[in-house]
Amino acid sequence: MNAQKLEVTITGIDEATQKVERYIELLKEAKTLADELASVEFEITSSSQQ
Repeated sequence: MNAQKLEVTITGIDEATQKVERYIELLKEAKTLADELASVEFEITSSSQQ
């Protein structure tokens, strides 16, 4: 059998890779913010005037 070579050119792969990397960073940031919000303790006070 003869081995054949196939040359393939993919355009836009670098841009797609950059977008995926940015997306991952945004997901990490979103998780951090969600964790911070989940740990926030609120204090609710009420005043009644009579």
